[in-house]
Amino acid sequence: MMRWKHPASWALAIASALIMAAPARCEESSHPSIEGTYVLIQSIPEVNIDAKEFSQELFFPHQKIYFADLGVMEEEGYDVFQGQNQLIMTIYPPFPMAMCRQERWKYDCQNNGTYIPFEPIKQEMGARSSLPLDDEMEDLAPILKSRNSKAERKDIIRYGMTFFDKSGGYLMFAIDKDTLVNHAPQYDPNVPDDADASERMITTLQIFKRIPDDPKPPRNKSPARQRANN
Repeated sequence: MMRWKHPASWALAIASALIMAAPARCEESSHPSIEGTYVLIQSIPEVNIDAKEFSQELFFPHQKIYFADLGVMEEEGYDVFQGQNQLIMTIYPPFPMAMCRQERWKYDCQNNGTYIPFEPIKQEMGARSSLPLDDEMEDLAPILKSRNSKAERKDIIRYGMTFFDKSGGYLMFAIDKDTLVNHAPQYDPNVPDDADASERMITTLQIFKRIPDDPKPPRNKSPARQRANN
């Protein structure tokens, strides 16, 4: 079982707040776009759904997400996010009650943490893409081997994603055009709650597969046109 090598608050290292300005001119990133719909098919190790608390970087079984890639943020008003890709992540319902035990989403919960409204949750983020680090390749190696993947370090894209409010983010890897791996911590159920934080946290790799995007709803005819056709 892998111990957590990176602090859960890695995204908090960004120093200054985002200045919300007029929409920036968007340019293409040097890496293929992450845009698309994905569903979580496997976590290694599996998520302990009965845990008392969860890191905010963790997803839950069968969750479906969508990334919209708005392009590179070039305007100076984007401050520390300048040069990063602007992403909007949508998390689709149904939502497990376990999300109410995540710091990020507990404020969306109602009825004493037993219900999250059945509406998609959207999260804006900045994303910086690069090659994976050596220790991250070591973490990914079992997944690559199990999939008989020939991917090398140069073939994998590392996405460091940070929420616009800088309260957290995600670390994901595109190991091929249809597979994302979320690299997240979770609490080890076999370690006492009063143990040192470094002993409590274990690395969890979560495999997302690309699926077809939801069809866009048809445009309704205007009332004037409907009357003209009658």
